[in-house]
Amino acid sequence: MDSGHLGFKEDFSKTFGKSLKQSVFLHEHANFKVGGQADYFFAASSLPDLVQAVRLARQHSIPYYIIGGGYNLLFDDDGFRGLIIKNCVQGINKTGVAKIEAYSGTPIRELVEFCIANTLQGFEFLAGIPGTIGGAVFGNAGAFDRDIGSFLTEALILDKRGEQVWVDRDYFAFDYRQSRLRTNRNLLLKATFLLQKGVQQDIEDKITENLAKREKKHPPREVACAGSYFKNPVLPDGKRVAAAYFLDQVGAKSLGIGGAAVFSDHANFIINKQEATTKDILCLALELKNRVKQKFGIELEEEVIYLPAELSKP
Repeated sequence: MDSGHLGFKEDFSKTFGKSLKQSVFLHEHANFKVGGQADYFFAASSLPDLVQAVRLARQHSIPYYIIGGGYNLLFDDDGFRGLIIKNCVQGINKTGVAKIEAYSGTPIRELVEFCIANTLQGFEFLAGIPGTIGGAVFGNAGAFDRDIGSFLTEALILDKRGEQVWVDRDYFAFDYRQSRLRTNRNLLLKATFLLQKGVQQDIEDKITENLAKREKKHPPREVACAGSYFKNPVLPDGKRVAAAYFLDQVGAKSLGIGGAAVFSDHANFIINKQEATTKDILCLALELKNRVKQKFGIELEEEVIYLPAELSKP
């Protein structure tokens, strides 16, 4: 065994007072229900634990990756050679009349419920979107022409030096399903959002309406998938068009490879139909991309994040 890994495990045990979990199956931590074993796995339930786990991995040059709900993620069949840190740091506080502060591991569902209970308007579009606040900010999650980045005012991040730093909204350079966190690997710890005071019945009615729209086209919750697989592309005239429109034109709904298939009611969802492997899913996604490229000259970009087994050391 590598001496660096041995030192890492020893330091982990000293720091947290317990042994580090090893050889953990990742399919249990992703909605796609695929993925091999991670060398190490740690669920951080407090902010100090989350920060310290990252610092230890960096100190010992152990590749690491932080996950939330695992809803927009595709693990490798070969697992992950390093440490998977599951962010379970949760909590929401009201810091003003219509301002809230939330930890990044908080489920989006709880954020929506908090807004209902406190008659805060603005996040109705998030209803039905799975995952955590950290993942939502990371990918600037949105629906119905709204996105979470529009409501963020400031946030606490862990930077590459291991320092906790407050940043404002401009730092994230939010774009469609995009934030700076995707490229710089800094970690969101908690975020502050500015909403509006509203009427509880109006908020609940809007959420009910949005959920009904989602249920018409999205796979049922029990179906293993990772949400929309591709981002909606932008045409040369600047218009953004649903990826499903192009996928429909190339016969996507009739396609499947191994245990992976395109969802019958929406062409931009790949599902784990029956014991799919990650390879099945990646091959199917590539076939879809190639067909759209050949017919329309459009290069679809994945919204789902594929995490390979091997990452460069931090």
